[in-house]
Amino acid sequence: MPRCLIVAALVLLPACVRRDATPPDRIAQVAAPLAADEDPTFERFSGTIELPLSSMDARKIGPTPLIPARPGADGQTVIVEFETTGLRSATGKLGLLPPRGAARQEVAYDMPGQPDDPRSVWVDVTIEADGAQRFELPAPGPTWHAEWAVVALELRLGRTPMPALVGPRSEMLSDQTRTPGARVILGVVPVEPRPARVQAVRVAGSISLDGVLDEPAWQTAPAILLASRDGEPATEINEQLGGPTSVWFAWDREYLYVAGSLPDPDLYAPHRERDEPLYRDEAFEVFIAGDSSGARYLEHQVSARNVVFDARFPKYREGNEGWDGSWRSAVSLDGELERRGGDRGWTVELAFAWSELCERTKIRCPPKPGQQLRVNVFRLDKPDRNQQVGLALSPTLEPDFHAWRNAAELTLLDHEPEPGEHE
Repeated sequence: MPRCLIVAALVLLPACVRRDATPPDRIAQVAAPLAADEDPTFERFSGTIELPLSSMDARKIGPTPLIPARPGADGQTVIVEFETTGLRSATGKLGLLPPRGAARQEVAYDMPGQPDDPRSVWVDVTIEADGAQRFELPAPGPTWHAEWAVVALELRLGRTPMPALVGPRSEMLSDQTRTPGARVILGVVPVEPRPARVQAVRVAGSISLDGVLDEPAWQTAPAILLASRDGEPATEINEQLGGPTSVWFAWDREYLYVAGSLPDPDLYAPHRERDEPLYRDEAFEVFIAGDSSGARYLEHQVSARNVVFDARFPKYREGNEGWDGSWRSAVSLDGELERRGGDRGWTVELAFAWSELCERTKIRCPPKPGQQLRVNVFRLDKPDRNQQVGLALSPTLEPDFHAWRNAAELTLLDHEPEPGEHE
């Protein structure tokens, strides 16, 4: 993300309009503009942050860029350093926040609050004595895809909040209360883009391909689809669709399996023939490749009517839509296609033969535990049957569903799942 966009995201705006019931004057983005530090890998705010009878200076955050943690690994600790005067015995919270959530502050009518973001991390801190301060924050989590992170500090002396009088600050606190200036912004740090990492559980018996997600493999914790371009939580899209879209992976010696649960209050599938352009309306899409080179990959789509579209791509975007693969699909509907609204959604199961995947991509056969391939899953939907929205397993980071550099990394596991197991 260009730095000018970060500046714009953190500048005070009088009002931002969106299509919901929240009055426009109750939404604001509050912070002061930032200036570039001499270190090009770190953005900090120029000048000294002044608080009542106290100050903060010499701020430093690193190492940069921050590297998101991997599933099962803690990742590299974020070190936050600054100097204080007049803040001895102050206590509070230090946070690592995604920029969109940090900048946007919302007050619903007379109630204080700010939309919660599960990626945000807060730790308790105490200023034991004035002078040099050093604190540690966990690395951005495995679901972090934002290109920047905001480091924020909230301090109190006793019960009294310590607001910034000069310097970047905002008024929404981590406990959902409002105190003007009491959230101090220490800096904005770049984060290295990392693809989503997902796992396919190994199954001993075959998957019954009926669209009903009743096998043990589908009882594990799912991957949740995000905003397709930037990987932000798809909160507003999920509200339109009735909930998040979930995806699972499994495998055996013969097949790679993919399952999806797609909430949808209005099932819509106008196409009826194979290889019609499902992508123009609503579809569940699976891209599969052996690596991220953008060469030799397969695209598969299925609609709620179980109509399919497929294409193979020997080179990036140079595809053969006339190719018909041997993959199989099944869907189950919770609703009716031939009426408008009143539905709950649909589920889908797909089976891809390893023999075909290895013939048409760079995937090696026979598949082995620990083997890794690249995949991406997309959901296209028209909640109002007019404007299309998109979700992704791993964000493309560019306006192209065929982009491979940030496609998800799928690892084949060597064990069967236990019910409710978290991958």
